[in-house]
Amino acid sequence: MIIAAQIFNSNCFTRSRALLATTARVAALLAILTVLTPCMAVCQEDPNEPSAPTETKHHKDKDKDKDKDNSADSKDKSGVPGKAAHDHEASPSEVSWLITLHGVDGQPQQIIAVNGLGQIKGPGTGPVPDGAAGLAPHDLRGMAILPDQSVLAVNAFMKDSRILHFGPPDANNVRSYLSDFTKQGPANPAMLHSYAIALSPDGDVYVSNQDTNTVTRYAGLGRATPGAPLPHPDSIAGFGNLPAGVFIANSQVSPIGLSAVRGICFGPDGYLYVVDRDSSRVCSYDRKTGERVKIVLSEANGLKKPIQVAFTQDGKSLFVGDDETEQVLRLNMDSGVSSVFIPRGTGGLKAPSALVVSAKWLYVGSRLTKEVLRFEIATGKPDSKSYVTLPDHPEFLLHVIPPVDPSKK
Repeated sequence: MIIAAQIFNSNCFTRSRALLATTARVAALLAILTVLTPCMAVCQEDPNEPSAPTETKHHKDKDKDKDKDNSADSKDKSGVPGKAAHDHEASPSEVSWLITLHGVDGQPQQIIAVNGLGQIKGPGTGPVPDGAAGLAPHDLRGMAILPDQSVLAVNAFMKDSRILHFGPPDANNVRSYLSDFTKQGPANPAMLHSYAIALSPDGDVYVSNQDTNTVTRYAGLGRATPGAPLPHPDSIAGFGNLPAGVFIANSQVSPIGLSAVRGICFGPDGYLYVVDRDSSRVCSYDRKTGERVKIVLSEANGLKKPIQVAFTQDGKSLFVGDDETEQVLRLNMDSGVSSVFIPRGTGGLKAPSALVVSAKWLYVGSRLTKEVLRFEIATGKPDSKSYVTLPDHPEFLLHVIPPVDPSKK
């Protein structure tokens, strides 16, 4: 009996001790879970549930940084536009620009690649087969970027006028030559010593031609016969035997024709804006009818020898560079009032050529100083230094950060 009692008491003591140990372990686990639960709630997400609205200092700081990056007024030391401008975040070292230069006869030419810091990165395009007149590229001028990120560029040499088609950039940011999009010849005689190029809202290609003083147009890449001259518009259909592809005739043929055509661009209204240097004016044309809609700027506004044109991204202002006055004018599209945006000599500007709007800046080619300068659109104030210094006279700039697809606007 005594032995049985001792065994019982021993078993009870053992079970009690085990129970106490188990209770202690459970308590310890509960304590650990109490500490970890808030951290798990913040740092762990259920992939099947939307993100919790919990805000920590870490998340608030990230949100502030994100808002700062997405702001249209964020600091822009590199000149590379953010999402507000082109729906693309570009690193400063990324190739952001292609630039064509005036060129020297007998020397090979290249389209220059420049990054967002204004540093020349080397050639932006690969070799081009020689044309009928030999050396190519020769007298490179206007450029346009297509929705697939390939590029069209004007080979303006009067003995070898053609539009070169380069592909998207490779890993080294060099674009390979693909083909001649279109070229001067018996089927396309008006394309002679071409200058500027513009893409219409429906994807067709318009080209200004200095030696024929015409604007010609061609089927875009989305059409059945890309590069083929398009029919004459109704406005000049009865003007005799005009060359294929002519959209605007010269002043010897048409009362609304051109004397010395230079820059062209499409406006937010869908009209084609055309610079006529020797007539000292910029006119808009309806691309469906070919009719001249309006003389938007003329000598009455202070124009002498206009060269190139560019719209702000909101379409509310039109900039025009003048080679003779060495100024850039600004036209308010709503009020029709024009003003001098860049007076002669401001920022060292001499003989403005290329004009491109990007983010908060107007980029201007300064031909005689072989530079690209930039000016704040809000104030007209020049940057404190040259954006890029070039080995030759700049002709055209092309911003190659991917643009927003028009179908997604």
